[in-house]
Amino acid sequence: MWTAAQGRFGLLSFSVCCFAALLPCFILDGWRSLPLLIIWAFGAAIRWHWGDAQIMIDCLMFGIGNALWERRAIQEVLAGKEWGATVSAGSRSLISRLVGPLALLACLFRWRANRKNAAIKELPNGVTPWTQQHPKARIFPCQTKHARMFPKRHAFEYTYLQCGFPIIPAGIRGDGEKIGDGDSRLGSWWLQIKADDYLTRGISSLGLDYLSRGDDDVLGFYNKLKLYLREQHVDDADWSYAYLVTAPRFFGYAFNPVSFWYIYDSENQLTKMILEVNNTFGERRMYLLDGSNVSPGTPPVVDIHAPEMNSITSGKSRFTDMWMKDFHVSPFNSRKGSYVLKAQNPFPNVAYDAPVIDNTITLISSKNHAKLVARLNSTGSAIDMESMDLLQTARFVASWWWVGLLTFPRIVKEAAQLFYKRSLHVWFRPEVAHTSIGRSPTSTEIELYRMFKEFIWNVVQHSREPFRIMLHTAIPNEPLVGISKTHIPGQTRPVKELELRVLTPAFYSRFAHYAYISEALNRECVFTDEKNRTLWMSRPELLPLLLEKSSSAATQGWPTVKRSWLGELRWTIMRKLRCAPAPQAYDVPRSSNAQVTMEDVRSLPFSELDEHARSFRAHQSSGQYRRIVTKLFLAQRFTLGFTEVIGILDLLVRLSLTCLGLFQLVVWRARMVGADIPGFSTKAFQAGSWDACFKDIHGVHGQWWWLLGMTAAVSACHMYGVLKGYK
Repeated sequence: MWTAAQGRFGLLSFSVCCFAALLPCFILDGWRSLPLLIIWAFGAAIRWHWGDAQIMIDCLMFGIGNALWERRAIQEVLAGKEWGATVSAGSRSLISRLVGPLALLACLFRWRANRKNAAIKELPNGVTPWTQQHPKARIFPCQTKHARMFPKRHAFEYTYLQCGFPIIPAGIRGDGEKIGDGDSRLGSWWLQIKADDYLTRGISSLGLDYLSRGDDDVLGFYNKLKLYLREQHVDDADWSYAYLVTAPRFFGYAFNPVSFWYIYDSENQLTKMILEVNNTFGERRMYLLDGSNVSPGTPPVVDIHAPEMNSITSGKSRFTDMWMKDFHVSPFNSRKGSYVLKAQNPFPNVAYDAPVIDNTITLISSKNHAKLVARLNSTGSAIDMESMDLLQTARFVASWWWVGLLTFPRIVKEAAQLFYKRSLHVWFRPEVAHTSIGRSPTSTEIELYRMFKEFIWNVVQHSREPFRIMLHTAIPNEPLVGISKTHIPGQTRPVKELELRVLTPAFYSRFAHYAYISEALNRECVFTDEKNRTLWMSRPELLPLLLEKSSSAATQGWPTVKRSWLGELRWTIMRKLRCAPAPQAYDVPRSSNAQVTMEDVRSLPFSELDEHARSFRAHQSSGQYRRIVTKLFLAQRFTLGFTEVIGILDLLVRLSLTCLGLFQLVVWRARMVGADIPGFSTKAFQAGSWDACFKDIHGVHGQWWWLLGMTAAVSACHMYGVLKGYK
């Protein structure tokens, strides 16, 4: 959704949207509707000034609704019936036929120019090109097979498309360090992969250090891989390049359950692999494997009716490893157990020209039984992407365009069979462990994070003990924040180190529900089941020292912004709506077996986060915070926690008020046309003053109270937005 961003770009966007909203009125009426349009535009300007994020959508709804309502009249005007038919039908037909091809040629020229500019990318001074031989990009037609052994047998298979891309450095510096070229996309415009879809989201902590040293090429596949391996304590000298096998974006769409990173050293030997697993909830886990954890007692891989690929004698042909499972993938499997991988090296030597994909993953239960076997293997020869001509590309697209689109529906279909036909037990989704990556944050969670970060800084500054907090935010654009207490000269007490790791962005929305920070941290981190944790803390014993009299001092350190009676009423409504967050998936075990019903009967005050938002320090974003939190409380109370439903209801209200305003414009237009009023500005210029125009308006539309009601109806959508408040 667009936002009313301040600044020149924000002003330009707002002006364009207002022009698009008012254009149908000017086409139909000239200046007849100018008084009402001025009032409407004034209300829109007020909302934009206060940073209302919904004004752009409301402007477009107003313009599109008016155009649809009066589409026949607009067609007559544009056809020339009221403009004197200055443009002939033949010329209009010629223009309409030329617009499409010209636009297509312009897009093609722009695409070729961008591709040419991307190809001509010079290396920095002092960097020599990397010339080691490496495999080429390939397309792998594959099939995937799944076989469940117990508690119920179930199997399926379907075609699957994989692509392989070499992840190589662009050059080598004088000190021997290999650097990437920052390419964030690989492949063609119709079949490609993006670096943002892989490994860590945003820039990691080592990436921030990389930036601080002046290295501006952090983004891109190679640099993201290098930084991830460094975080896993893998030296740069231990590997040279990688080959990524993954499901590509087909015309921009992809659903990628698992990607395989083959890590090769300078001798082109496969030394490591990375399995990047994504679940349907948008969460991610990277498993770094080195082939050293194979247990001799591992159950054998069950044959799932697929012949093994021909063995290769030169080089290391297979890669095998075993690791513990700690990531939720399927609702029909718990987070316990382990995995065994048996993967064939697609390039046993760098010049190998017939690569194949043959990877088998076996899920071992906690009782050491093979529970599930999944296999991905090639079904034909690999295709060289660079050698495909136009006809081959068209034939390939016609054969495979639907495969990626059906991946998720196929998963849903098989899950439905396991649930309804096989009656398997369902494991609720646990929160990710600190070794995994949570889902991407929503815009609401990003706004709440900003307020939470300011609040934690405030708490640290008012704590009695000196603290240094490293906050892992789960926000891609700002993954790591260091918060330290300002140094006081003469103070020699040791600084206490504390690491906070937000496991999922849902922590921020859940934190806003609690009235007390200690209760929030206890319920979300300390005194809860591991599968319910949304926050991980390195030293929970430091929590009492951090919160000791710091919260009260923090809320009293800045004066509260003075608000009107209506503004205080909005905050009071938000406080009255406060409720507990959604119940967690796994119950916390109790010491007693008695059935006890617990109900919170406390009269909840403003939370410490609320008080910080109401203070002078956070007054610029307080209105946005109050709106977001009120929406969260309404959703939890009335729509089972689905804020999207509240958003849809809010949109329907704004749409209804917009239609009310459009109806009043139609009434105004009909009365002005029926009375043969030439227009607001024309009448004023003819009479030499504005009095004549106002007299005509009064004579046509009746009493002033009726005019005021019409004015309120036209600007009802803006009044509704202003009523929500901005402080």
